[in-house]
Amino acid sequence: MNTLRRVFCFALAAAVTGVALAPAYGQERSPGGKPLVEVSIGDQVGSEVDYASVWVAEYEGYFADEGIKLIRKTYGNGPEGMLHFANGEVDTLMAGLAPIMLAAARGQDFKILMSLTKNNAPLVGRKEITDWKQLEGKIVGSPGLGTVQDAILNYVEATQGLKFKRVFANVSDFAVMVDKGEIDAFISWEPAAATAIAKNSKLHYIAKNPPILNAQSLILIVNPNMVKNKPQIVAGLVNATLRGMQFIKKNPPEKVAEIIAKKMNDSSAKPIVLNAMGSVIVTEPRLDMSSTQIILKTMSDAGKIPASFGKDVPGWIAKYIDY
Repeated sequence: MNTLRRVFCFALAAAVTGVALAPAYGQERSPGGKPLVEVSIGDQVGSEVDYASVWVAEYEGYFADEGIKLIRKTYGNGPEGMLHFANGEVDTLMAGLAPIMLAAARGQDFKILMSLTKNNAPLVGRKEITDWKQLEGKIVGSPGLGTVQDAILNYVEATQGLKFKRVFANVSDFAVMVDKGEIDAFISWEPAAATAIAKNSKLHYIAKNPPILNAQSLILIVNPNMVKNKPQIVAGLVNATLRGMQFIKKNPPEKVAEIIAKKMNDSSAKPIVLNAMGSVIVTEPRLDMSSTQIILKTMSDAGKIPASFGKDVPGWIAKYIDY
């Protein structure tokens, strides 16, 4: 009787405190019965739509099919995420082409597994501003030096002969900054841009897509040691993400938006996600080399990366791609 009482008390305490009675039995497993391997993956705040293929794959159980459990770690922007990747804090990172190749120019090693997102640089601002050219002399918010979005601003200034002042801030702060008159417009990513528009009736999309066709935005990278030591896991990351892309292609946008809204922990965000999906291409796994050359050449001309890298972008980036 005492033994039974002790077992009951222990079980009750475990239920209250959340302590697992039998960790071995509680461990998550793949459909084949094997324990899931945890893989830490970095992304950026307010970017769930950008990485729709990954989050759809996670929701549909495609990573579990590959024996993988994703552990999400979110950072303020791509350059910040790249610092944590360089420090070995995440196994894999989803971030912009620009900050990743900027890190490469500084000696960081990694493998590019695939493209995740193209375009993804919506320009948002006050409704009286309807064109890039109207930004002349205006104040534009940017998510940070070294981001793809900031590289797009460099490209616009260089190709359209514009000059505007830049203010750097978190994408979640831009809508309030417009209200306060601190900026006139901002370039962002999704669904942060669509969220800002939904919350502030004074805002609209000035341009949903950047003035570079199929502009390469976000890529998936992994530590070379992981490629060497856990090739099956790396292949699983790619396979699951490709299945996520196929799901997005085959299913109605409303169904995809519902999944992404759940990832945002906001079921009411479905209309926001649907709006944001018009700013991104998330179903093409190979890098768009034409836009990649334009973006990296722009960074080179702006002095963000050495000029030598800008002279042979295909040759330089080919050293890192491992489809």
